Amino acid sequence: MYIIWAMAIRLVAFDLDGTLLDTLDDIRGAVNYALSAWEIPALDRNTMREYVGRGLRNALLRAVTESGVKVDDSDLPLMVDLMMSAYRRHPSTHTVPYSGIPELLKAILQEGVKIGILSNKSDELVKRIVKDILPDIPFSFVMGQSDRFPLKPNPESLYGAMETVGADRSEVIYVGDSEVDYELSENAGVKGIIVDYGFRTRKELEAKGISGTLSSVEALKEEIFRNFLKN
Repeated sequence: MYIIWAMAIRLVAFDLDGTLLDTLDDIRGAVNYALSAWEIPALDRNTMREYVGRGLRNALLRAVTESGVKVDDSDLPLMVDLMMSAYRRHPSTHTVPYSGIPELLKAILQEGVKIGILSNKSDELVKRIVKDILPDIPFSFVMGQSDRFPLKPNPESLYGAMETVGADRSEVIYVGDSEVDYELSENAGVKGIIVDYGFRTRKELEAKGISGTLSSVEALKEEIFRNFLKN
């Protein structure tokens, strides 16, 4: 049984895609649906993995740019609409939690520490997917992209979440899988943990100057409890 340090962590906030859930195949299906309407070749899983992290719209626009196919600017809103309509129809068909994630979340909650989710995906979809895949986990907040806050790595969404649970910077851990998440923790001035089992490899993260990444959910659990919660 773990007990909380005197310098207690009150909140562990998580990125969603590539950190808690493997959502890549559902994202890829929606992006490829939109690309196919302009006869742009479908993206494979590895290529799609490189494009995610800054919101679905940005992932699609990068896919168009990298394809080399000329698409009129006036067509881009329609492409985005096609992608989003496809994703709304199938937001969690192939999505699964990474092995050990439900157990990790429950272990944190058992210590009286709050948990929440911050994503650059649309708020509507984030809430639907979390309800579908992790329905029995009582998150204190589940927040996606909305008009309330700028996208990560701007720290305003995390500050809003911290205010919701009454935590200050010294009481927060933020866990993610990308350079966006690393930048968010730096910008917000909170403890950050970056994993490399999701949408970015260790090599890719190291190329961006991010070291000390964790390669499994078990290693993530050990890091959280060893460094911030004490046996």
